[in-house]
Amino acid sequence: MNLPAPQLMRPYRSALDEDALARLLMRYGIGQAEQAAVRAFGRIIAADALADALLGRFELGGEGAGSAIEPTLRAFCIELSRVTAWDFSPAWPSRLVALWSDCYLAGAVAEFPFVAIEALMSACQEQLFSDRAMVHRLELDILTALVRLGWCLGGLLSEASVVQEQAFRMHAEDGDTVLGIPNRRRFLTLLTDFLGLAGQRGFLGLLVLRMEWGRSVDVLALDERDHLRLALSDAMRAQLRPGDVLCTLGDDEWAVILPDLMHPAQVALAGSKLVDVCEVTRGNNFPSLRGRFCAGGAWAPEHARDPLGLEQAARSALVAAKTEGRSFALFSDDVAARTMGDAGFESEVARALESRQFQLFLQPQVELPSRRLVGAEALLRWQRDGAYASPPDILAVLERIGLMAELSRWVIQQAAQHLAALDAAGCDVGVSVNLVADDLKDPELPLFIRQTCDTWRIPVSRMCFELTESGLVSRDGMSVRNLQALREGGGRLALDDFGTGYSSMDYLRRLPLDELKLDKSFVERITLGDSDRAIVALMVRIAHTFGLEVVAEGVEDAATEAVLRDMGCNRAQGYFYAPPMPVDQFIAWWEARRNMPLEAGEAA
Repeated sequence: MNLPAPQLMRPYRSALDEDALARLLMRYGIGQAEQAAVRAFGRIIAADALADALLGRFELGGEGAGSAIEPTLRAFCIELSRVTAWDFSPAWPSRLVALWSDCYLAGAVAEFPFVAIEALMSACQEQLFSDRAMVHRLELDILTALVRLGWCLGGLLSEASVVQEQAFRMHAEDGDTVLGIPNRRRFLTLLTDFLGLAGQRGFLGLLVLRMEWGRSVDVLALDERDHLRLALSDAMRAQLRPGDVLCTLGDDEWAVILPDLMHPAQVALAGSKLVDVCEVTRGNNFPSLRGRFCAGGAWAPEHARDPLGLEQAARSALVAAKTEGRSFALFSDDVAARTMGDAGFESEVARALESRQFQLFLQPQVELPSRRLVGAEALLRWQRDGAYASPPDILAVLERIGLMAELSRWVIQQAAQHLAALDAAGCDVGVSVNLVADDLKDPELPLFIRQTCDTWRIPVSRMCFELTESGLVSRDGMSVRNLQALREGGGRLALDDFGTGYSSMDYLRRLPLDELKLDKSFVERITLGDSDRAIVALMVRIAHTFGLEVVAEGVEDAATEAVLRDMGCNRAQGYFYAPPMPVDQFIAWWEARRNMPLEAGEAA
């Protein structure tokens, strides 16, 4: 059952030729004037000075990359600092991509090029302006050219990361190259083979184990997470019988196939034992890491005779253990009944949409630094059994049962009605609504929005349509035409959750955007370290280069607001200012503060 040792991955090498380079430079607005500006800067600054500034910024070891890859990162940073000596031939960027590929294969985080480029831009700005109050036009032209060049290099290196990751996935079709155990694809094949023998040679048991960390695991560097996963896998393998098979189903999830069992109780014994072993291993390797392990078990042929059915039974038991605060649970009729409750939830959600039980709350967006109210985001709420149901759970159900289009139309209608109420109160702000990928494929969407706005006598320009990166993966003609129609009709477009997808840079260039929303996963970490702060600062700078306003979501405290304000972020929203609220409470909140700036922590 053992997989052969994985072969070494080959680093990505860019096939950038003269024509491809010309297209790349044109895409990012780097013409002869910008190239001349970069060369002019190269004549007044020594590459060694930039290299020293760049290396000094990181001190390579403080970026969480791990000492094993520091030499590759150092070589990459030194090469990056030579950008001002680039003759704009393909040789230098190809060399830079090759060095970054070496870093990526060695374990560097995918965001590192952006952190390095941001540090390089800061060093260039310091060399240009120093502490002078007066700045010459030529110096501004040079800085603009350097920023565009940094964006160009970021796009090139991001593409290299994507290609390398795709190659890695193809290489790892049947096995996890870090853990050296079968992956999900191989797991299903093995489970199918074992099920063919179930009943002839005793019971076949299956365990699904998961580590639940929340955000505490996010502080671990990539190599530390790999070390933890490997330590856990090794510890579990040491407890298994020779015929048992350990597989990985994801970053934080494992499955164990237990063939030839004499009694189903052995599944429970094995599950409890493995959870205990994992807890001890976690404590020995990462004592400060908070979290817990859960496991669920099932067996064949009683619970299922097919691989997906048996896995679902084990997963249902895992969910039961997690919900009840236990470390392990076995599949049973009671577990199955609770799982059926999920189907009941689907029916309730569908009925709630049909009977208009949903509510559309508004969360304020304030201008920085004045904290003056300038807009709001419309957010879905549904009160069920005396408490508000989770919006992601609601959306997941509606998407699964094919009712997202109906929800989107209801949201647009409610947003227009809320805008009319705001108008009546004298509150002249816009409202942002979220669209999904399928909305953009609806040929009637622009007409529906225009008719809805006409009905409530509000201009389309008062609406901003937020599009997530995942929703923009499709590049079909209808989606593009709808975006253009919304923009031409007066609506504003915002790219939501920016930074969470590989293609972010291409969207800024290709789409008629007005706003960029920084994902809260970046915002909430900017006070925790230089790396996260540098990434956000680069995003803000580049967004402004493209003429976009920047909105930060998830602002929870004054320290985060201060960092965003210093970066030049235009707007912010979050519980630091106010929670989402019904439109009447929103109006009352605005009226109480309309003649004064919002004080810190004055949430409703």
